[in-house]
Amino acid sequence: MIVRNEAHVVHEVLDCVAPYISSWVIVDTGSEDGTQDIIREHMAKLGIPGELHERPWKNFGHNRSEALDLAAGHADYIWVIDADDLVVGKPDFSQLSADSYTVRYGHPEGFTYWRQQIFRSGLPWRYVGVVHEFVACDEPYENQRLQGDYYIESRRLGGRNLDPQKYARDRDLLLAEMERDPNDSRSAFYLAQSYFDLGDFANARLWYARRAEMGDWEEEVYYSLYRVGESMVQLGEPWPEIQDAYLRAWEFRPTRAEALHAIACHYRKEGRYQLGHLFAQRAAAIPVPDADILFVYSAVSTWSARDELAVCASNLGHHSEAFALCRQMLAGQWISVDDRTRIAVNRDFSVPAKLEIATAYPAARVHAITPRPDADVTITVTCGPHLPGAEATLNSILNTFADRSRIALLLVDEAELSEAERAGLCQRYPSAQWLDAPFSEPASARLGRLAERVKTRFWLHVGGDWRFFAPERLLSRLAAVLDAEPKVLTVAVNFEDATALTGRNAEEKIVRRGIGTGRYVLTDSVPKGPAMFDTERLARIGGIDPDVPDVVADLTTRAAAAGLRSASLDEVLCVLGQ
Repeated sequence: MIVRNEAHVVHEVLDCVAPYISSWVIVDTGSEDGTQDIIREHMAKLGIPGELHERPWKNFGHNRSEALDLAAGHADYIWVIDADDLVVGKPDFSQLSADSYTVRYGHPEGFTYWRQQIFRSGLPWRYVGVVHEFVACDEPYENQRLQGDYYIESRRLGGRNLDPQKYARDRDLLLAEMERDPNDSRSAFYLAQSYFDLGDFANARLWYARRAEMGDWEEEVYYSLYRVGESMVQLGEPWPEIQDAYLRAWEFRPTRAEALHAIACHYRKEGRYQLGHLFAQRAAAIPVPDADILFVYSAVSTWSARDELAVCASNLGHHSEAFALCRQMLAGQWISVDDRTRIAVNRDFSVPAKLEIATAYPAARVHAITPRPDADVTITVTCGPHLPGAEATLNSILNTFADRSRIALLLVDEAELSEAERAGLCQRYPSAQWLDAPFSEPASARLGRLAERVKTRFWLHVGGDWRFFAPERLLSRLAAVLDAEPKVLTVAVNFEDATALTGRNAEEKIVRRGIGTGRYVLTDSVPKGPAMFDTERLARIGGIDPDVPDVVADLTTRAAAAGLRSASLDEVLCVLGQ
């Protein structure tokens, strides 16, 4: 590590690397804020031996090479890192065998790039370049990627990054390098970058174009072509010319989606949704280019192209497509809180159209439920006093439950309906069975009668007047949560036991995932709305008490006493009828 005036941040990176290193070598190039003493004292507290050297500043290539030379022989491998970096996750260094390794910088579902940062000690490594330096070696060597569940966060908080003249200084250094060697493609690229960061988009455009003309490394050529388009946007150039620049970038490297995504964004903002849909659909079909190492906007492939596609689809009236896309995005892990909230609202915009489809009478499916030896779910439905509500509930179950084959019994409590309405339901839903219980019985007693009919391990109690709207293997998903959580009694279908659309999701820090579960969270109360019970666990706490005035409160108390909790999916998948 080389440092200068890093007293405000250096202790953080030292703490991050401490679990992985046996020694350290740091070169200070002129700190005036006590960085040297902070490093010595902090590493002494951590109990890790090392050396701090003080050397005059010349340039990045020289000083980093000097630091590598000073570190040689202290360990098998040398890890180069900056003072304002953070290690997120847990890199695995236990199987190192190559001569050098590139490590992942940036969030794996955001903006990422790979840098060669780990070197076998003893080889003649050196850095080349006065700024934006790169590694060279005078002997052949093998380089690999350090894969794993980690990334380095480059925070841009170090002393150099706090210098308001940073980009201007870089520009001047790189202009001098280009004057010295007009064919230096790397200096040309980072000169364009410096102009872009300075907001001088006219010169950025010129130098990106010049870099693209130089050829060589395809990733750098692609990114230069893409940034030509970005610079033109900032300059307010005519859209047809900007689009042509973006398409040239994509044409050069069709495995990258950023340029198509930018075009889709433009058309969506202009309200030209057919064109936005066209370009977003093509961008969303491009997977993350895992082999690329330079400035990859992974989020474009993992979710943001689908975000554009969903908005365009919704505005075109393609609500099933928009709804499915939003659910796919919300199932991801790395979307920000603000984006997650916005996408949830967009998803809910399509729900009325989904409800219209889900609550239609499924003539082709009314005979779909037949008892099977391996069916392991009983569904119970309580009809309200209005026949349309009962029909909407049953229709939505048959239309949206993609795993209907798991239903051993669909049991309906229709005590609040008239004789004629009951007869009509029996005719329209011949695969359902009906509970013979008097309406005069309290709700807890009727629920107890339903529970007595349940002979399967899993019991989904829907209650009355609910409408499901999301095509989903819902039974399997709820059962998977119960399989994954042996101390959970019941799983609610809706997050926060919601009765209507809320646009809310759980904070990522409390979300759990398992095989087939999707996102879910643990809760402390038995839900009032639709939920699946594990009947074996329910039996262990005494089952449904038909004599209590509040079944939910009673179950919550007894479950807690037995060490059982509840859970809920991190979605709203059904709503209560009005």
